[in-house]
Order: sequence, then structure tokens, then C-alpha cells
Amino acid sequence: MLSPQAVKRMVNMGPYQVGLPVGLRLGLELSTERADLLGWDAEIVGAQAEHGYGYIGLEERVKQATGEGVEWEQALKLVEGLCGPCSQANTLAYTQAVEAMAQLAVPPRAAYLRLVLAETERIISHLMNAADTMAALDLPNREAVLRDLRERLVEAFAEWSERRFQHGLITFGGLARDIAEKVSRNLSLEARHIERALRAQIMSIIRSKEIASRLARLGAISAEEAIEAGLRGPVARASGVTTDIRADFPTGTYEDEATTIVVQRAGDAFARLVVRLLECLESFRLIELALDDLPHGPMRAKGSNRLRGGSAVGRVEGPRGEVLCWVRGTPRELTGLHLSTGSFPTLGILPGLLRGHKLENLHLLLLSVDLCMPCAER
Repeated sequence: MLSPQAVKRMVNMGPYQVGLPVGLRLGLELSTERADLLGWDAEIVGAQAEHGYGYIGLEERVKQATGEGVEWEQALKLVEGLCGPCSQANTLAYTQAVEAMAQLAVPPRAAYLRLVLAETERIISHLMNAADTMAALDLPNREAVLRDLRERLVEAFAEWSERRFQHGLITFGGLARDIAEKVSRNLSLEARHIERALRAQIMSIIRSKEIASRLARLGAISAEEAIEAGLRGPVARASGVTTDIRADFPTGTYEDEATTIVVQRAGDAFARLVVRLLECLESFRLIELALDDLPHGPMRAKGSNRLRGGSAVGRVEGPRGEVLCWVRGTPRELTGLHLSTGSFPTLGILPGLLRGHKLENLHLLLLSVDLCMPCAER
């Protein structure tokens, strides 16, 4: 409890500063008992979050281009390039909306491989966040192991996608490229090796008293607060909110391979880290099942090059929660697009999340909610 003699000062951070998501500006009111210095031990007693500095204007770009005729494929590339870490989720939400509008049924083989892509992206994203958290906790050995496992997974999938990340694979009605049987076997084998190594590391992190002491009770969000704010993804599930599009509204292969929802109750930074790490194991399980049961058949639905007009919605569980995409158009072009991602509602809770914590924990708090500003400012 700060005394009446505490020193207060306003500090502006961002929008382009190390330790902050790019494009986020924070106005912090800090207070400390030390009259001679306002350092990392200062308490955050007030906070304001401003964004929009990296505004991409995806929806406006589509509207502006419509007069010249923006084709559905052009919009696909715009959505795919919106954000690197969430590219597969955003693209899947968009293509599923178009497929629902055009009544296209994705072939089983393509649906299984789409699941592999989506779950791989989830693991890669979660491992990056966990590694960054270990770096912020000054645990270089744990950080190095997580980054190495993430890199191994990226390289394993590069043999199929012909790139380090899986851009350009998802298209209307299925996938643009099949996977060779040999590559599928090698991928499945390598995924199992990575999963075993990661499982041991995850158990060590969860049992670590050193990590728990730093993250427990940090930035706690109750289930009621999460529901009221409309939080999604790991941030909501760490507060006990059992919501996951893969289980709540399963489509494609998710109907065949039931998803186990990973939930924690504490709602703090440690719970959010645990949820992401355990979700990696669940994603590996789904990937291995999909590759083991991979059916033969075509990669694209018949008539996928002939779209029809109308409007529809696609919903996907991305690394940061539900991605919802609404589209409207004619058989030739897209005339309306709205993309809602999991990071957007998280921005609204930042002021309350930061208040009452030391300035030295700011980076850990921001990492714990895993903001993706390109998706939030789409």
C-alpha cells in the first residue's frame, strides 16, 4: 500500500519500443515510495492503451479495390499476408466463408492436411511465446530448448511446403499442393520426436517453483471478467472459460478427431503459459492422428474455380482464439470483408490487467496475453 507521500509520474511507452508489441502505445501512471528515483520497482496505478499506429486497413483496401474488380484470389493473398504468425488461421477463416457461400465441400484428404497446417501454426506460435517468456524470466537454457524445438518443427514442414512457413498452400475448395507419401511419413516421425522432447520440457516448466513464483497471481483475470470482455483463446481458457471453436463448432476433420479443451482456473500469467504449452501437446496429438489416418483422394473440390455470389461466415480457432471472417460478393469479385481476430478484445483489458503491478513485470504481463497487433489492427 503506497503512502500519501508516494511520488507519481506519467510515462509514455511505445508505439515502437523494445518490449512492447509493435504499434501499441501505453500511457502509464507510476507511483513509488522512493522520492529520489522512479525505477522498475514503481507500481502501475493507472494505464491507458492506444493503438492504430500500425493500422493496415485490410477491409478498406478491399472496398477501394472493388471498383476495379478485386478478385477472390487477390483478396486471399491480402488476408494471407496480413500476419505471419496467424496466416493459416486467417486464411482458413476466409476460405471457409467463401466455401460456405459457394457450397463447396472440401475433400477429406485436403481437410486432414488443413488440420495439420492449422495445428502446426498453433504450436509454432505458442512455442515462440513460451520462449520469449523464458527470455523475459532470464532463463536462457529453457529459452534455447524451446526455440530449438520450434525451429525443428518449422524445418520439418518446409519439406512439404517448400518454404519455412506454409504460405500459399490453402486455396478455395482445398489445398494447392498435395504431400508426398514419403514426406508425410518423415513428417509424422519427426513430429513424434519433437513432441517427446517437448513433453519433458513442458513438465519441467510446469513443476518449476522458480517460474511459478514469478508468474503466479500476475495479471489474474477471473472467468466473469473474461466472459464480460469477450476474451478468446488461451487467455480465456486460462481463466476457466471452456470455449474453443474446434470443439464447440467443429468442421472438417475436427468432427472426426475430437479436440480436448485445455483449461486452467487461476487466470494468471502462469496459467496462460501452462495452457499454451499443454495445447502444443494436444496439437501434436491431432497432427499425428491426421497423418496416420490421411485418406487418399483429390486436393480440391469440383467447381472450386466457379464461385457464386452471396454472403457467408467462416470461423476458425487460431493461436490467439477465434478468427471470424464475413464475406460478401458476386461470382466474380469480393465486395465486402470483415475479419475479427482473438487479439482485438484483449486490447480492451490491458489497462485493468496492468494496474497494481510493478513496472518490472510489464513485459511479462504483455507476453502473457500474447497480443498480435497486425491482426488486432487489420
